Amino acid sequence: MDMQKLMNVMVERVLAKRNITKESVDMTEEEKARIREVVESIQEEVNDFLENQTTTVTDEEADENNGS
Repeated sequence: MDMQKLMNVMVERVLAKRNITKESVDMTEEEKARIREVVESIQEEVNDFLENQTTTVTDEEADENNGS
């Protein structure tokens, strides 16, 4: 999915900016699981948001649809 790729790029950039590597992070399995849950929840919310977006209509298109 394209959104997943975009999210991966953004996360990689943020981590690189802060000089964070896999080797420098010491997390327990419980902490990793909690982070995964949060990320999955955010992904679901973003996907729901994107699915429910309405189409933007320009003023010109609105006038055409209203017979003006």
